[in-house]
Amino acid sequence: MGNVSSDSAELDNAGMVQVWDGQVGRDWVAEQDRYARMNAGFTEMLLAAAAVQPGERVLEVGCGFGAVAYRLGELAGPAGEVVGVDVSGPMLEVAAERAADLAQVSFRHDDAQEGDLGEASYALAVSQFGVMFFADPAKAIGNIVSALRPGGRLAFTCWQDMSLQPRIVVPAAAALTHIPVPEMDQDFWGLKAFSLADPQAIEDLLGHAGLADIRIEPATSPEYLGSDVADTVEFMRRTEFGQLLFADVDNQTAERGWDAVATALTDHQTSDGVYLDGAAWLVTARREPA
Repeated sequence: MGNVSSDSAELDNAGMVQVWDGQVGRDWVAEQDRYARMNAGFTEMLLAAAAVQPGERVLEVGCGFGAVAYRLGELAGPAGEVVGVDVSGPMLEVAAERAADLAQVSFRHDDAQEGDLGEASYALAVSQFGVMFFADPAKAIGNIVSALRPGGRLAFTCWQDMSLQPRIVVPAAAALTHIPVPEMDQDFWGLKAFSLADPQAIEDLLGHAGLADIRIEPATSPEYLGSDVADTVEFMRRTEFGQLLFADVDNQTAERGWDAVATALTDHQTSDGVYLDGAAWLVTARREPA
């Protein structure tokens, strides 16, 4: 019934834990409806690929504020079980409220890289854009795979290269007609979102973890950004990339840059809001039988 238990996260992933368990997690909670709508197309693709069966026990990695966990719980049914794991306390509070009416859904405040997920406990592990942020991806995927039963399935989405994301490229290109190219700190946590952009790296990572039947397919979906251009620009001003892009720009220059962003977004305004495409990988695999 949407309950949350807590286990301490190890220091190996401490930097990312601090990000998501702190202000970034609270910022995402404030925009939870926008983010859920933004990724709705990818959610449908992921659920179709996961093919949850009634009665299955499912692990969701990086469950955030519980939108996908709720859908998984509906598909698994009362005889099934869904356990969502995330390092963000603020998000998990929302997740527990969201899934309060589903007894088969529960949440853990834990780091999937380091935490005890249970040995061979799940028929399926799912993640929507939650597997890219680990400090040690091989260790994290190994830990997740160990939680799968022999023959258990893995399904996740991760982002393709940042240069293939119109939702980033379109506003950035417009802004850069007025502002200098910022110095990109390679340690900036947001860049980790694209750490699995190389499909060969994904295949190697999963193969070394003992997974077979690996499929990596491109997936593109229009992403809702705001109700109109003004709402979208205001949202982008608050995002991590927006703040990074304009970090060292004086106010007058910044306003010219944001005006250019607004002009560029006008071409993407529809009667239902502003949409720009996102490009992801849809990944499925299976744990080798014992």
